Amino acid sequence: MNRPIKPITDAEAEIMKILWREARPLSYKEIRTELEARTDWNKSTIQTMLRRLIDKGSVKTEEHYVTLYSAGISESEYIHSETAPFLDRVFGGNAMKLVASLCESGRLTADDIEELKGFFNGDENGS
Repeated sequence: MNRPIKPITDAEAEIMKILWREARPLSYKEIRTELEARTDWNKSTIQTMLRRLIDKGSVKTEEHYVTLYSAGISESEYIHSETAPFLDRVFGGNAMKLVASLCESGRLTADDIEELKGFFNGDENGS
């Protein structure tokens, strides 16, 4: 990651998830249609969040007949930018405590554990 990623709110992350999932530039109408179907957000709320994401560098635009929006950061970049501060804040920077907590809480499935074993054995894909 070459540049710092500005924090994204949970609400803004909902827009990012749409952009990451679609992996293509989307019109405002496409974004709004999906968000209005599953949230109570109105047009101005969605426009404000898009504007904030653009200001943060997390969303980029391109002009055609309409403005198209796409992710300015990858989902992986976002995850990495959120992981370190969370790990520091909650687990004192100790990744082992995080993994232990996930194991103890039952949040890791047997498949998850097998995939993690692959990472520990040097398989980048975890399999």
